[in-house]
Amino acid sequence: MNELYNRYALALLDLAKEENKVVEYRQEVDSLLTVIKDNPEIMKFFGSYYTSEEAKNALIDEKLSKYYSKNVINFIKVILKNNRSMYLYKIFKETLFRFDDYLNIEEGKIYSTLPLSKKDMDRIIEVIERNTDKKIVLTNVIDPKLIGGIKVVLKNDIYDASLVTQVDELKSRLLRKGS
Repeated sequence: MNELYNRYALALLDLAKEENKVVEYRQEVDSLLTVIKDNPEIMKFFGSYYTSEEAKNALIDEKLSKYYSKNVINFIKVILKNNRSMYLYKIFKETLFRFDDYLNIEEGKIYSTLPLSKKDMDRIIEVIERNTDKKIVLTNVIDPKLIGGIKVVLKNDIYDASLVTQVDELKSRLLRKGS
C-alpha cells in the first residue's frame, strides 16, 4: 500500500514543483489532514458506496473549494474517482511527508509539564534548527510525568532536558560509585 500512497504523493509534489507552489500546497494538505482527523464523518461520507461520485464532488466543490486551490481539490477528486477514499488520510500523510522531505522540514513534539509560550517555543526551535540545518515544526504536548524541564522528539533525534531524566542519570551515577 505504501507504493500507492507514494504515487499519489509524488504526483501532487511534482505538480507543486512545476507550479512553484510547494509551500502553498503543503499548507493545504496539512490543513486537509486536520479537517479529516477532526471530522471522521467526512471519511464515512466519501467512503460510502451509496453516495454517488457526483454527490461527493458537489460536497467538495461546496465546502472545500473556497479554502483550497483547484489542483488540490482535483487531487482529492482523483483519489475518490479511483475508489481510494479509504486511503485518503494515509495518502495525505504520505503527501505531507514527501513535501516536508522536499522542503527540508522536520516535524516533532516538545513535551513539557505546562504549555510553553510562543517565545519559548521559538527559542527552542531556533536552537534545534541551528543544530540540524532543517526547518523544525514542533507541537507542544503536556506530559506531567516529566516533573519539570522539556523533551523534544524528532524523527531521528531526542533532546531530553527533563527532570525525570536528570534524576535517573544521577541515580545511575550514584549506584555506579556505590558499587
